[in-house]
Amino acid sequence: MRLKQKSWLTVSVAVVAAASVFNVFGIDLVAAAVDTDPPSLSIDSDNDGLSDAQETEIYFTDPVVADTDGDGYSDGVEIAAGYSPRHTGGLSLMQVDSDNDYLLDAWELILGTGLMNPDSDGDLYLDGTEVAASYDPLNPSPHQLEKLIRVNRYELKLTYSFDGKVFGSFPISTGKVSTPTPKGDFTVLAKIPVKHYAGVGWDYPNTKWNLQFARRNGLGYYIHGAYWHNKFGVKAVSSGCVNVRYEDMEPLYWWAQEGTKIIIE
Repeated sequence: MRLKQKSWLTVSVAVVAAASVFNVFGIDLVAAAVDTDPPSLSIDSDNDGLSDAQETEIYFTDPVVADTDGDGYSDGVEIAAGYSPRHTGGLSLMQVDSDNDYLLDAWELILGTGLMNPDSDGDLYLDGTEVAASYDPLNPSPHQLEKLIRVNRYELKLTYSFDGKVFGSFPISTGKVSTPTPKGDFTVLAKIPVKHYAGVGWDYPNTKWNLQFARRNGLGYYIHGAYWHNKFGVKAVSSGCVNVRYEDMEPLYWWAQEGTKIIIE
């Protein structure tokens, strides 16, 4: 792992940064062991809640200016709430890509890739390009990692992960009792950007970001965006598909590949 070659300081602030992102997105952080006799990481020159080391090595914010983007919120407050301290306009870490490598800032912080380095392992492939193809962006050797989508029909929740690191977890809606979402192990069979869904008494044209995972009795089953209701995490209302809010479905659709494993339980 390339991370092992970095200084203790970089490793330590990476752990702290990851903790911030995991807490923001409601994901439990596994306790990480670090050197117990390091240089101090407590210096916070601008009193914004982020140490100078975090600001210079992880977030690339100004260590002597409490509000780097000048939007009225301190850098630490924005990070804690899941917003970018480097961009105005109320953009979340899931909406920005600071180094234009096709990998969202939130995912960069989770993986430990460089927020301002588009090719963290120096192999001449962008970090986002590698993740899109399931390759490790921190290993210059061609090493693929597992992508997994897990759907819980009882909790109405979908979680997706890359090499065991959770990239997103959010409420969904699944099939009604009369038209249940199938249970089992699947893979993404096809990615369809826009699809028209229709049946007796319902018609939903121009539905974005569709991941097909099964076909049974002439019916296709998809994980897809849904614009016609707001029952996510509240009630199972679909005809068998997994309904996702558009804001959650867009990054999931980009991240998933044909062949990505899906577990529905």
